[in-house]
Amino acid sequence: MALPAEVRSHHTIWVRRGDDRAVAVRYAMAGDRVLCFGDNGLSEVADGQRVSATVHAIAMGAPLATFDATVRDMQPVQVDLNDVGDLLANVVRGDGSVAGTLRWLEQQRQERRLVELVP
Repeated sequence: MALPAEVRSHHTIWVRRGDDRAVAVRYAMAGDRVLCFGDNGLSEVADGQRVSATVHAIAMGAPLATFDATVRDMQPVQVDLNDVGDLLANVVRGDGSVAGTLRWLEQQRQERRLVELVP
């Protein structure tokens, strides 16, 4: 199944597992893949579980697109550092130097759970 076009132009998606409460998750597009961190709001969602994902207009506006997806755990090597940077775009990185930023991004890639939402 193809992703709805609206998914490409936002950065927060609301993910719901079954009857659980939906959680807001920052995501990044890596080609046609929807990547996000699987810790925090998605920590209770296991690899292979089905979820419903919805993109809303800004500030929790009207739903723009909803799709069903399977959560797939990713190995750090499967996720480019640029995509990790997109996931952390609103977070201060490392010591401000290029080398410090790259070390910090690599640390995030190695230590955090990374998942793909596969439609």
